[in-house]
Amino acid sequence: MTLGSSGDSPNKKEENPTSPSEISSRFKQIICPSCFEEMAKEELIGNKCPLCGYRLSPEEMDDEILGSGDEELTWMLTQNLQRTLLSWLMDLGAAPLAAYRIASRVCEQENIPVKSGRTTAFSFTARMTPEEKAAEKQCKVCGRTFTTGGRKIVSGDLFEPEPSVEYFCDDCIPQR
Repeated sequence: MTLGSSGDSPNKKEENPTSPSEISSRFKQIICPSCFEEMAKEELIGNKCPLCGYRLSPEEMDDEILGSGDEELTWMLTQNLQRTLLSWLMDLGAAPLAAYRIASRVCEQENIPVKSGRTTAFSFTARMTPEEKAAEKQCKVCGRTFTTGGRKIVSGDLFEPEPSVEYFCDDCIPQR
């Protein structure tokens, strides 16, 4: 056996094999209404199913289903959105569990909301930064100025650019 004839040649560049999931994600999939077999549009022979010979009408050709690549992409985008929301909410001062509940409520829906609504509104008690703890704050309810104690409430809507931050003194802390 010569060095060049074997597959273990150190000088031979390995080709990147394409996985089946990558191949199937490149093609839009359809289902034959006759035999219910899933196939790529490119597999049709003259608009006929290669398995049963059923001729698909143009309307049936438009009824595409999502390929596995589309589902994987949707899952990755949803996970990225959830991570981004978690990070943003925790930067605002949310406790990890509160941030997770808000992000999950938005991301676990069948479709990500496209307009403002009940699922995109949020409100939570946030921790104060050391600078906020030392600074004078004005109570939202009674208007009294205080420096120690109190509570910071962050609320808003995910479709708004900035949430509102309100401070409450110990006497006026809203009950949940």
